[in-house]
Amino acid sequence: MRAKSLQHRLHSCARMKQYFMTPRPSNIALGLSCEAVPLRSNLARINHFSGFTLLEVMVALAIFATAAVALTKVGMQYTQSTAHAILRTKAQFVALNEISMMEINRDWLQGTASKQITQQGETWQIDKSAQATISANVQRVNVQVSLVNTETGKVDSGVTSLVFFNHRDGSQP
Repeated sequence: MRAKSLQHRLHSCARMKQYFMTPRPSNIALGLSCEAVPLRSNLARINHFSGFTLLEVMVALAIFATAAVALTKVGMQYTQSTAHAILRTKAQFVALNEISMMEINRDWLQGTASKQITQQGETWQIDKSAQATISANVQRVNVQVSLVNTETGKVDSGVTSLVFFNHRDGSQP
């Protein structure tokens, strides 16, 4: 069994040597003779220091590192934009809740009002300001919702702003 395997390997090796050592039709078509083109087997080239040089490895590593940094930045930007979109959505719900409460309670705002509430797992500051319109029974109300930093107690910049028109029955002054 062993002799058969060894004989098969030797036969395969001889065929490979014959393949690499014979002149190619492409060389003959180009006018290159066997004497002009030194024939060297690929097996000899493989056995002679097959691998990458240190410079090639360093260049490949630099390219990979640059690509990894760029990919990390893209991932961070995506994560930040997603978090900001979630925050804006929560602020929109807070503003809509405040507007709904004003409509349900039929609140008529005089001037400005401000309050802090906790909704959606965050502390928010709601600033409302009313402006008169042509009709005495309709007012324009600006609602601005800002996130409150609970550690410092300071209000961050406004996250969202909504405008709605509040109305009252004509019988009220």
